[in-house]
Amino acid sequence: MKDLLLYMAKSLVDNPDSVTVTEVEGETTVLELRVAPEDMGKLIGRQGRIAKEIRTIIKSVAQRTGQPSPALCPAERGVFSKAPLPGELARSA
Repeated sequence: MKDLLLYMAKSLVDNPDSVTVTEVEGETTVLELRVAPEDMGKLIGRQGRIAKEIRTIIKSVAQRTGQPSPALCPAERGVFSKAPLPGELARSA
C-alpha cells in the first residue's frame, strides 16, 4: 500500500522529491503522507475529490489483496485526513 500511495502522490504533484509516506503499524495500519505545502491542493483537489479517490483506490486494493484497509492520515502538515471512526475499527478487526 505504501508504494502505491507514494506512486500516486508523486504522479500528482509538482515536487515529487518532497513526497514521503510513512507506514505506522498498530491496531490499524496508518499511512502518513507528506508533501510540499504548495502541492497540498493538488492532492486534495476540488472539494476533496482527489483525496477521496486516492482513499477509494487504496481501500479497493486492500480488499482485493486480503489486507486490512489502512487509515490515511496527515503527517504534521499532511494532505488529507481519514482517521478511522470507532465503527470502522470494529469492522476492520
